[in-house]
Amino acid sequence: MKNKFRSLTLLALAFTVLLSITPIVSAKTRNSYLTDFIFSTQDTSGNFGSTVEEMAFSLEIINYYDLFSGQGLGSTEIKVDITEFQNNIKENITTSFNNDRVDIYNLYYYLESLKTLGVFEETIDSVLHNRIYTYLNQTRVDEGGFAPTNTSSSANMVSTFFVYSIFKLIDEDEDIVNQSALKSWILMCNNTDGGYGGNNTLQSNLLTTCYAVFLLNDLGTVDDLDNQTATLNYLKSLYINNIADSMNYGGYLPDTAAENVLLSSSYYCITAISLIDNTQLNPEDTIALVLSRQNFQDGGFIEYNNDLGQDLSSITTSYYAFKILLFFDALYLLNENIFMVEFNFVVLLIVLVLIGIVIGILFFVWRKRRI
Repeated sequence: MKNKFRSLTLLALAFTVLLSITPIVSAKTRNSYLTDFIFSTQDTSGNFGSTVEEMAFSLEIINYYDLFSGQGLGSTEIKVDITEFQNNIKENITTSFNNDRVDIYNLYYYLESLKTLGVFEETIDSVLHNRIYTYLNQTRVDEGGFAPTNTSSSANMVSTFFVYSIFKLIDEDEDIVNQSALKSWILMCNNTDGGYGGNNTLQSNLLTTCYAVFLLNDLGTVDDLDNQTATLNYLKSLYINNIADSMNYGGYLPDTAAENVLLSSSYYCITAISLIDNTQLNPEDTIALVLSRQNFQDGGFIEYNNDLGQDLSSITTSYYAFKILLFFDALYLLNENIFMVEFNFVVLLIVLVLIGIVIGILFFVWRKRRI
């Protein structure tokens, strides 16, 4: 009898231990996990992420899935206060001009956010429009490109891309931009490897090469590239086609010296390549890579590092995963139900309480038998 009681005790203890370490698994669609991750980054003020860029990225995903509001308990829950975002963005833009601290990159993402929220025209009134227009005009340099500030005389490809993009957002690109001079300046940045540098003295890199392709396409046609074939080959050289490299197969490296592909570099490459020759893309392999990067812990998307292994999900990586799938008309794949581990403190508390009750009962029985 004593051995039987001991066996039952050990069995009960083993059962409770297993309960406590068993992961809590939930089945939801991939896109539900993605949007839940985005909302998990929302702070108490309602903002997303820690940068203006992350805010814009988050709002674009939320807008696509029409999740500015949702059904709460008995009423409609406001998940994104559009009016508050609108007022904050306008105040931030105005303050940057008043303090002479205009960041064209932040300005671009502020304006993109207003477009996403559907309040661009009512927010950017004639006064603010003219301040933006005047400032951007002051960043133009004689050679044809645009500088990052109105006090700089050195143009670079990144600032040129963003300034031109802002001109487009405020519908001023045709009037203000000397397209012939801008094209000439872009072509001056071409290098012998087919890529484009930040200016005519710098080596090629992925981002500036893609921006050169995007700009020339907007200004007319990619046929204006100095050497289309060389540029295409430069971009394709970043592609990982070694199927044995399962962590990177189907993606594009951020530079030739990198060991791991990024979803951001993959997105820039596929969009630039598609403008030159979209038959050179490998959609199925790139899509498979993107889906493999969804994080089983929080639903976002991750990058990989050979030294660190799996990194944490980020808004930026999740955004470029979303954009790649959107580019290939493959967002329907996120409708798939998948199981992911979700740590739930409520369930953990219940398990711990049950463990305590079981131990208490066993102790009570044991004490009673001794008496």
